[in-house]
Amino acid sequence: MKVYLIKASAGSSYSEYKAETGGPPQNIFSTAAATPRGVEIEMTDETIGMKTDFRSGADVVAVFMSTPDALRAYEIADRFREKGKTVVLGGLHTMFCPDEAQVHADALLLGEAEGVWEALLADVTAGTLRPRYKRTTPADLSRLRPYPTDIIPPSRYNWTWSVAVGRGCSNKCGFCLVHKFFDTCRFRPVDQVVEEVSRLKKLGVEWVELHADNLTVNRKYALELFRALAPLKMKLYGETTILIARDEELLEAAANAGVKALLFGIETPSGAALAGQGKAFVRPEKVRDYIAVVKKYGIEVWGDFLVGFDEHDVSIFRETLNFIRTIRATRTFEHLVIPFPGSETFKALEREGRIITRDWSKYDGAHVVYQPLSMTKEELEEGVWWLWKKSQGKFGALIYSLFSKEAWRG
Repeated sequence: MKVYLIKASAGSSYSEYKAETGGPPQNIFSTAAATPRGVEIEMTDETIGMKTDFRSGADVVAVFMSTPDALRAYEIADRFREKGKTVVLGGLHTMFCPDEAQVHADALLLGEAEGVWEALLADVTAGTLRPRYKRTTPADLSRLRPYPTDIIPPSRYNWTWSVAVGRGCSNKCGFCLVHKFFDTCRFRPVDQVVEEVSRLKKLGVEWVELHADNLTVNRKYALELFRALAPLKMKLYGETTILIARDEELLEAAANAGVKALLFGIETPSGAALAGQGKAFVRPEKVRDYIAVVKKYGIEVWGDFLVGFDEHDVSIFRETLNFIRTIRATRTFEHLVIPFPGSETFKALEREGRIITRDWSKYDGAHVVYQPLSMTKEELEEGVWWLWKKSQGKFGALIYSLFSKEAWRG
C-alpha cells in the first residue's frame, strides 16, 4: 500500500505566520511517523511551496487542514476522489467541522492520529472502511516514533526541524483550540527527546523546535529536559507563557540548554480582554519587566498580539503600538482575533448572530469575519493593517509602499 500525506495551504498570511514560527507541521509528520512499517509514504507540505502531485499513484490520500486552508483541502480531496482514490481528511478544521468535511472524504481522521490511523489503513485493506476514526483515549507519547527525515528532508525547512515534546495546555483561552483538541496536557519521556535531538544534530539540523503547546507548564519536566539537552549544544526554541520570567532557575536552565527564542502569547495590553479570554494571569503592567528578565538570559522574545476582542475599541491600535514599543520584544506578530470553529469565541459570536462569513479562507488573521462590538468592521480591518505597518518599522513601511493591503491579506 502507498499513502500520500498532504498539508494543504491556501497561501494565506496565517499559513505564512505558522510557517515562520514553527518547524514541519505536526499533523502530517506525526501521521507519517505512525504509519505502519511496509507502507510506502509520499508527502507534500504546501506551506513551504511544494506542489500537490495529482498524478500520485497512492492508494490512500490523507489531506490535513487548518481553517484558513479548508477550501483548498476540499479542492484537493475532490480532485483525488474524482480519480477514484480513497480520501481521508484530518487536522483541526476536520475535527471541529466533521459534517462539512465528510462531504469531501471517504473517511475522517479526528484528533490524534496514533492508533486510529493504523486501524484506518487496516480497514482500507480489508474493505471495511468506516466514515470516521477517533481516539477515545489520549495517545501515549512514550510510544511516539520520530518524524521521518527521509521524505521531506530538513533542507526544505532551512535546516530547522521539530521534535514532539508535549501535547495539550492547561490554560483554557477562549479563542484557542488546543485544550479542545488534546484532552490532557502530557509530555514525552526526556530520554526520547534527547535522543532525537542528538540524531538531528548529526544530520546537520541547525535549529530544533521543542514542540509543545506550553513547554514549561510542568516545571519539573522542563528542568529535567533542559539539563539533559545542554550537552548537545543545539539551537532550540519553543512556546510557553511569559510567566517563565518569574522562575530564573528555569530560565537559566533553558539558556544553558541552547534555547535562543521563546514565543509568548502576550495578546493585548487590555487587562479586561485578557480576563475575558481566560488569560488574566498575563498582567500587562508586568510584561516589560518580564521581557527584560527573559532577554537577560540571551533568549529572544517573540510576542503574539491580537486585536478585535469585544473589550477593544478604536483606541486599541494606538494603545497596542505604544505597548509593543514599550515592552521591547525582539519580534512581534500582530493579527486579528480568529474565531476558529469549535472555539468558545466562535460559539459566542454564533449565538449572538455576529459571524458574518463562513468563507474559511478569510479566517486568516487579516480579514474581519465577525461583527466587532465596539467598532465597525472597516475600522477593525484598517486598524490591524495600520498596526502591522507601524509596528514593523522601516520594514513595514517598505512593504506598505510596495504592496496594497489586499496583497498583504493574501
